[in-house]
Amino acid sequence: MIDDFSTIEQHFRPEEVAFIQQASDWIRQSEDEYRGILTRFLNPREQYILQTLVNRSDNLQVHYNGATSNTENQRAVIAPDFYTVALSDFELAVLEIKYPVKFAELHHSMILGAFMSAGIKREVIGDILSNDKKWQVIVDAKMITYIQQTVQKIGRIKIELIARDLKDVIAVHDDWNEIFLLLSSLRIDTTISMAFNISRSVAKSLIEQQQVRVNWTTIVKPDHVVAMGDIVSVRKYGRLQLKMCDGFSKKDKIKAIVNIIRR
Repeated sequence: MIDDFSTIEQHFRPEEVAFIQQASDWIRQSEDEYRGILTRFLNPREQYILQTLVNRSDNLQVHYNGATSNTENQRAVIAPDFYTVALSDFELAVLEIKYPVKFAELHHSMILGAFMSAGIKREVIGDILSNDKKWQVIVDAKMITYIQQTVQKIGRIKIELIARDLKDVIAVHDDWNEIFLLLSSLRIDTTISMAFNISRSVAKSLIEQQQVRVNWTTIVKPDHVVAMGDIVSVRKYGRLQLKMCDGFSKKDKIKAIVNIIRR
């Protein structure tokens, strides 16, 4: 049985308590009913939190799938360790966007914005994938018909969402490069400054100008602390993910492993 969640919450951010409670309910349900429990799409930070909680529980396992390798947003199946997890258990579907390729150009933010504006919740949308002019959206399989009927335009561009087989999903290329950093702290301005080799004042300015997002949420406080699994996007500079902290150097600097994509 998993430990007291009130003590676990102390190790995470206050804004993550609601997710911790939700994950705790999933875990208890799997334990009590001896079956697999399917979650919504989880971002990498949520996956890390869920994995941490499941690791505290006896005889449970968790599996993740986002329709193809290296996806960021994935669904999880929490199940007893005797349970065999199949691809169908994740209830994933692929919608390909049919649009006038010669006369229009799509972007990730446009597509996500169109879905959100149509009232589609972020939790039923996985990764948005692109390969040249082709765009696909991974979604909750139960939502296919509703999404097809609801999202018929992206901006002013008329589109059609075509269901594709999972085997036809666009492959995700892992562009992350792993680097080692010595950090004086895990403040977001410090981490951005070191990762992208810019001054801390520039990093602070980018944050205050709302050019920085953590797990797809805009951050405006330079003293925000980056946590394991966080994906930090910095406009015009790239993205980073805190992969691991491995103790301290002789000068009390944090030894951090960071995945990074530079623009």
